[in-house]
Amino acid sequence: MICRQLISIGLLGFVLFALSGCVAEAEYKKCVRRNQIQQQRILDLEAAQERERLEADKLRQEFELYMKTQGYDSEKIAALQAALAAKQAKIDQLSSMVGQIALPAELSSALADWASKSGSSLVTYDEENGIVRFKSDLLFKKGDDAVQSSAKGQLGEFAKILNTSAAKDFDVLIVGHTDDVPILKPSTKAKHPSNWHLSAHRSISVQKVLASSGLAQTRMAVMGLGEFRPMEPNKAGNKGNPVNRRVEIYIVPAGHLRTVPN
Repeated sequence: MICRQLISIGLLGFVLFALSGCVAEAEYKKCVRRNQIQQQRILDLEAAQERERLEADKLRQEFELYMKTQGYDSEKIAALQAALAAKQAKIDQLSSMVGQIALPAELSSALADWASKSGSSLVTYDEENGIVRFKSDLLFKKGDDAVQSSAKGQLGEFAKILNTSAAKDFDVLIVGHTDDVPILKPSTKAKHPSNWHLSAHRSISVQKVLASSGLAQTRMAVMGLGEFRPMEPNKAGNKGNPVNRRVEIYIVPAGHLRTVPN
């Protein structure tokens, strides 16, 4: 009897050890993946920074040449100065982004697990860019901006994650998108005159659900981009594309809600 108990205890210990090894291995792989993503993000930002610097140098040379040869057109001078200022602002923005950290491991893992349990049919989590993406066809009825009851639970779970200590230093930007199918139905058009309106109204509806689930309104911003940022080409003849009908939630460092996603 004692031997059997010892064997059972030994087997249990082996199983627990094996499981802990699997967990450690999984966490290690997650860390490696996150590090690779962060390194690639830095490389991409630095490459973008270099492109902006080269363009700024060209503008600067054009400005200096113009001032030496034809520096009498005040409008032309003002336009070149404004272009240079815009380039410098973009360079400064990219510089600040290089120093930003990726989402904390605990937060990223929680979002990945939540999205996996939610099912890819409704929501996906883009770990590389910190974006949660909902399919509008499952969030809303056609031409409507009311969040369907079947999706409110998922948004509530998302709000819970954003209220954990791992997410306390992050805010969210909610961005609505449509396809290029024009709004024609009179009753729908009365509520949403254009795809711009519909995308913005849907973002606001998602924001309201998150707020009712306990996420502070001071941590949220909304935006509607209509049909003008498609993920894939729309079908010819204003037939749209379901992939382009979506609501994206960008998870950004607190205080960065003024940054518009590219």
